[in-house]
Amino acid sequence: MANWARTSVGLITFAFITLVLFIVLSSPITTIFDMIDDEAEDMNVSGDVNPIISTFRTVFGMVFVLSMIGLGVWFFLGSHEEEFEQTVDERHRRGW
Repeated sequence: MANWARTSVGLITFAFITLVLFIVLSSPITTIFDMIDDEAEDMNVSGDVNPIISTFRTVFGMVFVLSMIGLGVWFFLGSHEEEFEQTVDERHRRGW
């Protein structure tokens, strides 16, 4: 039972850190991309720059989404680790 508690606290901690990082970094990233977009419009290359900025915004968001999915997978796989160890120990005791 202590393993579940430790794993849950770890998952919640990493999810909180990931969420805080996303919130904190969203504003500077938006400011930087807006500055690049403004300069691109001044240089009349906005059509070339906008798809790149859009891709970077998508990648930025996907990093955090995939981090959260990774935390869920880590929790799921970690929750079954102890079950596997118990099965292996039982087989060794029975001589399989």
